[in-house]
Amino acid sequence: MIKYLLTTYLLVTTALVFAQKQANIWYFVSRIGLDFNQIPPQPIADGNLTSPEGMSSIADNNGRLLFYTNGLAIINRQQLPMKNGQALAGNTSSTNNVVIVPLPGSDSIYYVFTTGAANEALQQFQYNIVNMKGDGGLGEVDMGGMNIIIEDLIFEKIAAVKHCNNKDTWIVVHKWNSDEYHSYLLTAAGLNTTPVISNTGFVINGDQLNALGTLKFSAKGTKLAAVHSFYNDAVELMDFDNTTGLVSNPIILHPNITPVALGSYGAEFSTDGRLLYVSSNNYSNETSALYQFDITSNNAATIMASRQIIQQVPDLLFGALQTGPDLKIYMSVWNSGFLSAINDPNIYGAGCNFNLKQVNYGGPANNSVLFGLPTFVQSYFDTTSNPYDFTRVTGSCLDRVITFKINRLSWIDSVKWKVGDAQVSQALQPTHTYAAPGFYNVQLIVYKIDCSGLHDTINRRIWIADTDKFLGADTSSCSVLSLVIGVEEIFGTNYLWNTGSTGNKITTAAFGDYWLEIDQNGCKMRDTIRVIPEPQPTVSLGMDTNVCKSKPVILKTVSADYDSYLWSTGETTPSILVNQIGTYHVTVTKNLCKAADTIRVVVGDCGVYIPSAFTPNNDNLNETFGVVDNTALQYFNLQIYSKWGQLIFSSNDVTTKWDGTFKGKTMPNGYYVWILNYTNIRGRKFYEQGTVMLIR
Repeated sequence: MIKYLLTTYLLVTTALVFAQKQANIWYFVSRIGLDFNQIPPQPIADGNLTSPEGMSSIADNNGRLLFYTNGLAIINRQQLPMKNGQALAGNTSSTNNVVIVPLPGSDSIYYVFTTGAANEALQQFQYNIVNMKGDGGLGEVDMGGMNIIIEDLIFEKIAAVKHCNNKDTWIVVHKWNSDEYHSYLLTAAGLNTTPVISNTGFVINGDQLNALGTLKFSAKGTKLAAVHSFYNDAVELMDFDNTTGLVSNPIILHPNITPVALGSYGAEFSTDGRLLYVSSNNYSNETSALYQFDITSNNAATIMASRQIIQQVPDLLFGALQTGPDLKIYMSVWNSGFLSAINDPNIYGAGCNFNLKQVNYGGPANNSVLFGLPTFVQSYFDTTSNPYDFTRVTGSCLDRVITFKINRLSWIDSVKWKVGDAQVSQALQPTHTYAAPGFYNVQLIVYKIDCSGLHDTINRRIWIADTDKFLGADTSSCSVLSLVIGVEEIFGTNYLWNTGSTGNKITTAAFGDYWLEIDQNGCKMRDTIRVIPEPQPTVSLGMDTNVCKSKPVILKTVSADYDSYLWSTGETTPSILVNQIGTYHVTVTKNLCKAADTIRVVVGDCGVYIPSAFTPNNDNLNETFGVVDNTALQYFNLQIYSKWGQLIFSSNDVTTKWDGTFKGKTMPNGYYVWILNYTNIRGRKFYEQGTVMLIR
């Protein structure tokens, strides 16, 4: 069988073993963190959360940040609050307050498990679900169930590690006022809320501060260390069965030999699982220590006899310990401006190469390190047991000759590839030539040699581009703020714009050149598009004008070379006819660009016309008597008399009309005499008189 051929192959292909990149971006404490996508890892200080102790972060398979959390809020990759993610019920004053666990078999669903803290009101073990396909790929918390409580009175301790099948994940907590460890299994079907219960070791009760201290798995998931601070000041070293979830065989260690105030706090295993490191603080003499133990004997006395004091200093407080993707162990130091590191953690004694000030953040005044470091699924740091995956070796998405590489070759019996075009291969690293560009669904089946006796199936969709001009031709726009450029979403692809955006599309903010780099399962390609301003149209309605009702005026644009027109009257013709005074405006469109102009229409030099009759009978026709047209006059006076010579109406406003009443009473039908004096806008004076018939 192929497994017999693998032995030699494995010996010469150790370079194919990769560390997972989900833990490549750290955020912790006062907005700071570490970026492990660079060598050495670079300090970052652009975070948007604070926490004195626990936090957790998660990156994608390429090491790019997805989101991070302090147990109270979730921040997305744009350093903005995640949609629906501002009401988590964890607590920042907890040793291990939160851990992010991907849902097995999903590329977008993440469980965020949180715990409470000692002496705090909320002390539940609960979870929220993040869907990274929500909010345009920035992720959102599922509103269908928030802060779903799993257990009450679980606080300070939470740890996660992969099941032996390297698919599912165990999440382990310690029940308060009990010796019970509860192991919960997250599978592709969701969380099994019935825990595996192990009665072993300490009963954690009494003062709630006894719950302080970390819970930490070895990277291979076979060992579990529980640190019990304050009055217990001890470390439980236990076996963990990552097939059944059972915790057993506790060994009690006292790093300080004689218990001290506060005592042990952080713990971490060397990557080979042979050594255990414990941080401790003595409040009495203000001395902190970092201890190392050889745990290979599984004997308490022998382990204690192997104790090494790696570092002991006054006036500092040592905090959490956490392995990084570079397989060094990092340690926080309270209220300092640096991180410590164990550079060779698999070496016993001083050879472990401890550096008190490994990563510098510029001093406490700028960025203080506190007690916490992020909590991860600890299996991320076991390079021999990462979930099986594969990448394409080619560096260009245009290549049609594709070589596929498995991320690790340990524990493989045989493999089967389905490359997406009906072809099948059983080679460990097949090379295939695709006949045409397009999308292909590639499937890898790994037949394993492990505790599960099962096989893993990995599906990836690859893209073979037909051109490297995927952004299309250069374009122009009238308003750059409204132009959307980019590509349709390609599953499993990372995007990077020269603006720093990581979405598949962006809205431009200025004219100029924009490039987009796409990275999809091993292929990279970059294209540039130029956005230039579209020539803006101009429009003019001319000077303000006047109008008479009896002499309408035509309003039109100086130029007629437009694609569309929209007048304030609602009309859409190149010109309109108006006989009313007022303000009119038009909006024109040319090549999708718009321009507008406004004109005022005022009263003109119109003739004065007086009707001979009117009918104020409330039928909305001829209801009043006066000058029919609005006209521009220098002087105006209209008087109306009854047949008895009584003055019943007088006005100096050409727009004011008689409504057929006098002192609020309706006047009878009949003839009424009117006298009109006016001076037109040219200064000529007029006197007119006549009669008007009132008819009801």
